[in-house]
Amino acid sequence: MLKPTTFLILSLVALLTFSCKNDSQNPDKKEIESVAVDAAPELPKKRAAKRDLTEQDIAVIKSVMARVMNDGYLKRFASYLVTAELTDLLSNNSGPFTVFGATDTAIESLPAEKRNFYSNPENKEQLITMLKSHIVEGNYDKSTLLQTVDKSGKATLKSLAGTTLTVTKSGEGLMVSNGKGVNAKVIKGSVGGSNGVVYVVDALLNTN
Repeated sequence: MLKPTTFLILSLVALLTFSCKNDSQNPDKKEIESVAVDAAPELPKKRAAKRDLTEQDIAVIKSVMARVMNDGYLKRFASYLVTAELTDLLSNNSGPFTVFGATDTAIESLPAEKRNFYSNPENKEQLITMLKSHIVEGNYDKSTLLQTVDKSGKATLKSLAGTTLTVTKSGEGLMVSNGKGVNAKVIKGSVGGSNGVVYVVDALLNTN
């Protein structure tokens, strides 16, 4: 199918050719000096109609999963959550959840064979268990944890993997222990989300 502009140009050529023939047959006819052709205007491009965000959309955008993915310290931890298919739990589930995300440095400090182990799809269940050891059901923001620790000296939390995490004070900050010799320092948090809070810790709380 010819474009409008091409069609107009071809029509002009035909018109001029026909006129020239008529001029040779009718010498008294005035010569055509110029013909102006306006190009066909471009049709406006149709744009997809904008969809207003629903309350659920906004909740997902502000979820703890979104907070983890947007944190510069937690890129590898977020990647593990995606691999383990736990993103839906932390983004669409109302929870609330408290996530103690281990830094990239903590994960990179693992031996290469251990990192390869978690990257292998055959070991997905172990990866899920490891990650759930960093997730607690409930909204334990920093203010709540500090109040609990100040009253009893510690706060005991149960992770989704069934392990026990103990939070204590270290100077003005907080430490999280897994009861098996691992003590992780809270270096950032709590960052609130629509379905919980996120902390950044400097060590993995469970490596199976």
